Amino acid sequence: GGGGGALNQSTETFSLSARVPEGGITAGLSAVVEEARRVEQFGFTASELERAKRSTLSFYERAYNERTKTESGSYAGEYVSYFLNGEPSPGIEYEYALIKDAMPGITLAEVTARFRERLSASNRVLLATAPEKPEVKPPSAEELTRALRAAEVKTVTAWADDATDGDLLAKKPQPGAVVSRRQLADLGVTVLTFSNGVEAWLKQTDFKNDQVLFSMYASGGASLATPGDYINASLATSYVGLSGAGGHSATNLEKMMAGKRASATPFISLSSHGFNGSSSPAELETALQLLYLQFTAPGEDPQAFALLQKQLKSMVANRGRSPGEVFGERIEQINASNHYTAQPLTPEVVDTIDRRAMAAFYKARFTNAADFTVFMVGTFNPDTAVPLLAQYVGSLPSTGSRTSRFRDLGIAFPSSIERATVEKGKEPRSQTVISFFADPSADPNEQERIGAATTVLETALRDMLREELGQTYTVGVGLEQDLPQRGDGHVTVRFGAAPENIKAMSDRVLAEVKRLQQEGPSADLTQRARESARRGYETALKQNGYWLRRLQSIHMLGGNPSDILTRNSRIDAITPAILQETFRKYMPLDRYTVVTLVPAPTPAAP
Repeated sequence: GGGGGALNQSTETFSLSARVPEGGITAGLSAVVEEARRVEQFGFTASELERAKRSTLSFYERAYNERTKTESGSYAGEYVSYFLNGEPSPGIEYEYALIKDAMPGITLAEVTARFRERLSASNRVLLATAPEKPEVKPPSAEELTRALRAAEVKTVTAWADDATDGDLLAKKPQPGAVVSRRQLADLGVTVLTFSNGVEAWLKQTDFKNDQVLFSMYASGGASLATPGDYINASLATSYVGLSGAGGHSATNLEKMMAGKRASATPFISLSSHGFNGSSSPAELETALQLLYLQFTAPGEDPQAFALLQKQLKSMVANRGRSPGEVFGERIEQINASNHYTAQPLTPEVVDTIDRRAMAAFYKARFTNAADFTVFMVGTFNPDTAVPLLAQYVGSLPSTGSRTSRFRDLGIAFPSSIERATVEKGKEPRSQTVISFFADPSADPNEQERIGAATTVLETALRDMLREELGQTYTVGVGLEQDLPQRGDGHVTVRFGAAPENIKAMSDRVLAEVKRLQQEGPSADLTQRARESARRGYETALKQNGYWLRRLQSIHMLGGNPSDILTRNSRIDAITPAILQETFRKYMPLDRYTVVTLVPAPTPAAP
C-alpha cells in the first residue's frame, strides 16, 4: 500500500509498504521499489485516474447527501483538526462544490508529477520489522540497501491496466413474481413472498438520507459441515471472495466497483449463511447484481486458492508468539470443552485445506433460494426496490420449499470449575477472564434480565476495582452466546492488572458475585442499569443497522417482531429482586472458568 501521513503537526510523510511472509523482506522491498519506479517512468494510466476520481467524488457525494444526518463525532473531528492543524473547515456544501469543480481539471500528468515529488531519495527512511525467532534471520542494513539499489536499476515496463468497462451481468435475469404481501403495521414493515419461495422484509426509514442496508440469510452455516470439513466450510467464503464471480476476477470486480457505493458479501457463520450488503438508493441494483452473481456463479480459481493458502500460512507462521492470541485461544478452548469448532488454525491445519471441498460446500449452501429470507432497511423507494428484488432475488434458483436448517453441534460449557494459566510475554501486566455458565433462552424477558445483570456487575466492579482500589486497567462484563446453538453460553468478566494484584482481584470478583446473589443489587445500581438500557435503546431505534439485526435475529429465533417496540416495558420491569435471582441463575459459583495471562518466567542466568 501507499499513502500520506504525518510524524507530527509540522512533518508530513509519504510511505510505501508491503506485508510479506517470513524471509520475504528483501523481496517485498524490491517489489515496492519496482512499482514505484514503474510510476516514475511511465506514470499512472488514464483508467487508474478515472477510478480514483470516481472514488473521491463518491466519498464527498455521500457526505453531502447525509449532511442533515451528520453525527456529532464528525463535527468534533473537524473542529479539532481546525484548531490544532489549521485545516480549513468550510462545511460539506462548499467542499462538495469545490471537488466537483476541481476534479475534471486534474490531469494524469499532474497526478504522476505529484507522486514523483514524494519519492525523493534524499530524505527517506527504510524500516523493516520481523518477529524475533531463532530460525528466521532478518536482513541486515547492508542487505536491505543492496536490495534497494538492485531494484532501482532493474528494468521495468509500463503497467497494462485490464479493461473494466463492461457490465456486471451480460444478461439480466427474468424477474420472479410477488405471490403474497402482508403488513406488520406497528413496525412499518412490508413482508413479500416471491414465486421462488424467498421472503423479503422491507422497512423504510429516514434515519439516513443515502443508506440502504440488506441481508439475506438461511439457517445452516458451518454447522452442516462434518467435523473434518469444518475448516474448509469456515474458509469457503474467503476462497470465493478471492476467486471473483460471474466470470470476473476479484481484481476486476474491485475495479468495476470503484466509486460505487454498493456491496454484497457472502458469509458462512456457525449456524447461518447468506449475504450482507449495502448501497446508496441509486445503486441498489448494482448491489443486488453482486448478490445474484455470487449466488449463481461464484468463482473457482486455483490461483486464488494458492493465494489464500499463502496468506493463511503467513498469518499462522507466528502463531503462539502473541500473548493475547494464545490467551484468547485458550479461553475459547476451555469454555467450549475443547470442541472441534474452538480449535485454532495452525500451519498443519492450513496444509490440509481443500479447494474443491471449499467450493462444494459453498455451492451446496447457495443452491435453493427458498431457504433464504431477505431483510432491507433504509432510504429506498418501494416502487423501485421491489422490482429490483423480484429481478435479482426472486429469480434465484429454487426447489420451492425450505430444506436447510442448522445442526445442534453439542458445544458444552465445562460442568464444574476450571482454572488455567497462560504464561506468555514479557510485559509486567496480567489479564484474567472469569466465565460463568449462562445459556438463557431467546425469550426477550430473559435476555433483558441478563443484560441488566451484566451492566450492574460491570458498574459495581468498576467502582470497586478501579475507582476504590486503583488496581485494574479496565473491567468489562458481557454475555457471550451464539444462538441458536445452545450449551456453551457464558457471562464473561474481563479485567487486567499488575501480576501481583490479579489473584486478589479475582477473589474480589467472585466475592461480589456471591454478595449480589445473597443480597441483590442496590436500588441505585438497578436504576443506573435501567437508565443505561433506555439510552442505548433510544439511540438504537434510530439506526438502520439495529433494525436490520433485530428483524433478522427475531426471525431466525422464531420470536415476535413486535417485541422490538416493547423493550421499555421489559426495562421498567427490572427490579433488585429480579436481578438477584438472575445472578443466582446465570452466574453459578459451582460452574465457572478462570483463565489468566501472566508474563513468562524470566530464564535463570547461566
